[in-house]
Amino acid sequence: MEDLLIPDIIVHKMYMIYGFNFRHRSIAFFCISILLLASVAVAGCSEPAAAPAATTPSEPLYTNPKMGVNPATISLQFTEGDSKTTSQKITIANEGEGVMVWAATEKAAWMWMNEANGALEKGYTKTQEVFISPAGLKAGTYTDNLTVEGVGTRNSPFQVAVTMLVKPPAVTQQGTDGAVVKKAVPDPPWEYNEYKNDTYKFRFRYPKDYSNKTIIGWTFGAVSSATQQSDMIGLNIDSIYSTDMKAFSTELAKGAVRAAGGTPRQDPKIVSSDNTSTLSDGATPAYEATYDLKTGPTMTYRCYIYGTQRGSRYIFLTASALLPYADERMAVWKQIGQTLEFLD
Repeated sequence: MEDLLIPDIIVHKMYMIYGFNFRHRSIAFFCISILLLASVAVAGCSEPAAAPAATTPSEPLYTNPKMGVNPATISLQFTEGDSKTTSQKITIANEGEGVMVWAATEKAAWMWMNEANGALEKGYTKTQEVFISPAGLKAGTYTDNLTVEGVGTRNSPFQVAVTMLVKPPAVTQQGTDGAVVKKAVPDPPWEYNEYKNDTYKFRFRYPKDYSNKTIIGWTFGAVSSATQQSDMIGLNIDSIYSTDMKAFSTELAKGAVRAAGGTPRQDPKIVSSDNTSTLSDGATPAYEATYDLKTGPTMTYRCYIYGTQRGSRYIFLTASALLPYADERMAVWKQIGQTLEFLD
């Protein structure tokens, strides 16, 4: 065994590290083999390497547009015999990438859009008006879908469900002589103050969050606590000989914006009108209209006009505020108008 070739340097290292003094190279070879096997065994008993962390699949990358439309439903109520046209706003948005080319379609003859197509770049929105009219329709429930489609667009087509309820006409009570019997005007659903005019013998009631304010050219004026929204109501009395009812209401809309501190940049845009309704007494003919007026690139007011003719005078209630706040107040304005009542 002495012919085994183990260098002297290894034998010397074994002596220095482990204290072994080998007289025979065969014994040295045996010991080195045992040490190597032990080191391999220790390495084999070490903890296994950790498994690679699980990865969450990333969202797919889209390069095409994505359509968003709000609101998803529109609901309106009318009474049989109404001829007024009402508009509702919808917002169309490109929530994806690229340019979204869109178009809107509907089947019902009682619903339409003046601008039914367009294009939107990424992140842009467009507010559109949907016009609805119950003219000539009998009492019942009418439904249709306004379908908005985009070319190569996700979430398309999008359908806005439109429901229109046309209620039966109110039964008019008549006295024994055939004259129409006026109905009692109910109290409004909020705490109110009252304005009464003894000359023309009428009154109306308005919420207590409006404070009286003198407005040049107005018989009565009040401003709500939301002054930053220019929420104002007023009452005007004027001779019927100066102009017709529709032209007078148009001038009222302009005057409401001026009273709020704005200057109309163009003639009022009529949103809806109705000259077939009555006051809440069910007998006195009334006129109702809604206008939009621009005073700047981004400043738009909405005005609500409600009134009637009394002898040789027009008596009109006017309410106005900045959009979109005016949309929230419209229901209250209508309730104020419905309190207009003659006292004889």
